[in-house]
Amino acid sequence: MTTQVPTSTISYASLAELAHREYQTGDYDNAERHCMQLWRQDPANTAVLLLLSSIHFQCRKLDKSAHFSMLAIKQNPLLAEAYSNLGNVYKERGQLQEALENYRHAVRLKPDFIDGYINLAAALVAANDMEQAVQAYVSALQYNPDLYCVRSDLGNLLKALGRLDEAKACYLKAIETRPDFAVAWSNLGCVFNAQGEIWLAIHHFEKAVALDPNFLDAYINLGNVLKEARIFDRAVAAYLRALNLSPNHAVVHGNLACVYYEQGLIDLAIDTYRRAIELQPNFPDAYCNLANALKEKGQVSDAEECYNTALQLCPTHADSLNNLA
Repeated sequence: MTTQVPTSTISYASLAELAHREYQTGDYDNAERHCMQLWRQDPANTAVLLLLSSIHFQCRKLDKSAHFSMLAIKQNPLLAEAYSNLGNVYKERGQLQEALENYRHAVRLKPDFIDGYINLAAALVAANDMEQAVQAYVSALQYNPDLYCVRSDLGNLLKALGRLDEAKACYLKAIETRPDFAVAWSNLGCVFNAQGEIWLAIHHFEKAVALDPNFLDAYINLGNVLKEARIFDRAVAAYLRALNLSPNHAVVHGNLACVYYEQGLIDLAIDTYRRAIELQPNFPDAYCNLANALKEKGQVSDAEECYNTALQLCPTHADSLNNLA
């Protein structure tokens, strides 16, 4: 049985520390209750106002979050964190321009405000302004080069922009900072795969899953690259491991079925394609591939039906058009 601390008997500073601890552990109800006690004692305390703003944001009470951010700004118009919190509310509401204005104002007020740059970068990505997002991440890293998660996020952005060598440098730096950071190993594998370096890609995906045995995306990436390299037995093992983690992942079932088909295990391929379709009925590739497998078994009318379903789902589905022709 847990006993609550009688908050009437503890000091203001201790109560503030308790509220912060509750916020950090996700106990938002008690954090809010204790913050409200603090606020009633000292309505001008901007640290308490900021914490209330953050608590309400985590609880998706956006109006209340904005309200406490505005109260903090009223007390201190130069408080960068309050503008950043306000930016979070606008971003959550989809008001990207207002979010960007607040984030930019925050980093102007406090040029070494790392969280402000990270929030700004995320909003710029949402607004599809990738080049400015790159600059925001670079600014954050100038103030703290050891932020390996931010370095990896920058790598993802550069990868999406096709700047693969720069992305690779980011992932390598993230791994240098944190050698057991599985996400960076997997992302680096994606870059090597895109550059046609299949064996390096395989090595990096295998390293990622060795570091994090529950890393679903890395198993899928590993399976995909092994499938492309026609190393079918290892591809099957990777996909089965992925399905162990996520049994209802339709795309993995579809990819696994493709490998079974390539191995000549037609009945197993058919069953696995059917499972993929059962999980995701709007899956034209699976219908087309199932049709190919059915045709292989001489089940021509069933195959035609599957090709037609693929075309209904995607009228320009080239493989289905070719097979029906």
